Amino acid sequence: MRLVLSVWALMLFAALPARAGAWTQEEGHGQVILQGSAVHSGSEFGPSSKLYDSRPYDKVEATLVFEYGASDWLTLIIAPQFLAVDLGAPAPSSYAGPGYTDAGARVRIYNENDVVVSAQVVGRLPGTGNSQSAAAVGYEDAELDLRLLAGWSFLLFGKAAFLDLEAAQRLRFGDPPDEFHLDLTLGVRVAERWQVLFQSFNVISEGAGEGPYFGTSYEYYKLQLGGAYDLSEAVTLGIALVSTVFARNAPQENGVVLTGFYRF
Repeated sequence: MRLVLSVWALMLFAALPARAGAWTQEEGHGQVILQGSAVHSGSEFGPSSKLYDSRPYDKVEATLVFEYGASDWLTLIIAPQFLAVDLGAPAPSSYAGPGYTDAGARVRIYNENDVVVSAQVVGRLPGTGNSQSAAAVGYEDAELDLRLLAGWSFLLFGKAAFLDLEAAQRLRFGDPPDEFHLDLTLGVRVAERWQVLFQSFNVISEGAGEGPYFGTSYEYYKLQLGGAYDLSEAVTLGIALVSTVFARNAPQENGVVLTGFYRF
């Protein structure tokens, strides 16, 4: 049960229904992204990846992301978060308050022939403090995300499309283990104002951590399908459904992600 609590508290969504990813912002321009997600879990993948009923769990997140182009090749990033987590019986627990605040930068290192490659460094500062709540486990220690990103723009069946691939080393300080992240996004503009996105988010712990909550390694693989609509050149709204399709020592989550973009 302690492992379940810890892994439940680890899950974050990073889905963005527009082309961002490896691409940097133009100098003097940027975007503001407001993203909200709500997920529920009532079952868990065990050590052999067999699915069975487990303690219910609900989580709501709201993240406000600011990206600004300090130059064409350098984008500055800051993203505060609000978090609400509820764990059900047999020992109900809840937390509502600040989550992580991310701060860092993305540097473009290659941009030729519709291909862009970037490197990104983001520090993640926890806002939960010493909450003493089991619902806040996994959000109480600082993290450092080191990420390599590659993007490709192309035509798919005559439609404008892009592919974004991101590999990251997540260094986690304190009891949680480090993690390897691999994220994939395929976006296709199916109409003048409509874009469809297929996404995969994958996390593998690098062994087990320390302390009472992190004594076992874990991994989980999520698929997300969504769409985005351009209200104007500056504003885009998106909605997506997400589900954990396979995991080990991790919950099976299902939820919805809502996102709004404002570009300036």
